[in-house]
Order: sequence, then structure tokens, then C-alpha cells
Amino acid sequence: MSIRVGIGYDVHPILVGNKGLFLGGVKVSDSLYLSGYSDGDALCHAIVDAVLGAASLGNIGIEFPEVDLNRDRRSLEFLFEVSEAIRGRWQLLNVDTVVVIESVRLAGFVRSMTENIAQALGVGSENVNIKPKSGNGSSPDFVHAHAVCLLREVE
Repeated sequence: MSIRVGIGYDVHPILVGNKGLFLGGVKVSDSLYLSGYSDGDALCHAIVDAVLGAASLGNIGIEFPEVDLNRDRRSLEFLFEVSEAIRGRWQLLNVDTVVVIESVRLAGFVRSMTENIAQALGVGSENVNIKPKSGNGSSPDFVHAHAVCLLREVE
């Protein structure tokens, strides 16, 4: 039985506008948004990269390139598709994440974000952990997301 770890990282600039800022599939701001080709959900993007990396399947740019099909797509869809791609070969044991954002306090959104991500990945919410951090003035115009996941080969 093989066990693999994957890491993921993503960063997106925060802009003013009414598109909505999404993290973990939850709209956490109406007056800000993340610049990106899809919905810019850096948390989901980092998790996608962690899962793909652990399964040796490349990265988000390879799996979900900047083509019309992926423009403005919800990043939870990417998580679901990656989960489907590894199903039968790998079991996702857990995902641990850090989200650094100064312009929005995430504490009130963590439960919903956790549930969205768990549902998209097809795991229980106890297998997903999200740690919001303020950044303490280090990067006020960006959101940074880090993710680690653990996969176990299905026998």
C-alpha cells in the first residue's frame, strides 16, 4: 500500500468590485473579488494542486487550462473533477490548509468552507481543516492559500 503527500499553493490579487470574493466555495465579500481566470478561489486551487501533486497528475494549469470552458467556472467544480479523477486508485485521507488574507475575516465562514470542500472531494468534513490567518500587514492586496493532502492507494 502506498501513501503519498501533496502540497499546493496559490495566490491571487484582491480587487475592488461586486463580483464577490469566493474562498472554499463561499462568498466571503460582496465588495471585493479575486482576479483570476475562473472564480479565483485560491483555497480551492491550492487543494486541487495538492491532490494532483500527490497523485502525480500534474497541476491545475495542466488539468484546467485558461480556455473558454474554464472562464469564470466555480473552483469547487475543479475539486469535484479532481476527486473523480483519483477515485478508485487513491483515497483522500485528509486536507490541511492555511489561507492568508487581511481584508476579510474568515472565522465566521470556516464551517461552510469546510463543508463545501469536503462535499466536493467526497470526504467527511472531519477530513478537511482550514486555518485562516491575517498576515499581519505582510500582503494586504493578495490572498495566499497553502494546502497539504494525504492520499492512500486503494487496494
